[in-house]
Amino acid sequence: MIGELLKKTRQEQNLTQKQLAEKSGISFVSINRIENGNPPRLSIIEKIFSAMGKRVTINLSDYTEIHG
Repeated sequence: MIGELLKKTRQEQNLTQKQLAEKSGISFVSINRIENGNPPRLSIIEKIFSAMGKRVTINLSDYTEIHG
């Protein structure tokens, strides 16, 4: 879900994964993994979206399972 949103937002801003990596300070590999469904840490998501001028809000009620 977050990966799809990341990809959509990045493409709307006409950024490649490499350009977003440079702009956000997050590696290209990390951005690629997130867009392909690997769950990121919240701090990583905040940095990436902040680099695109966006703010992230997480609604915990969307999660049905808690692991730990």
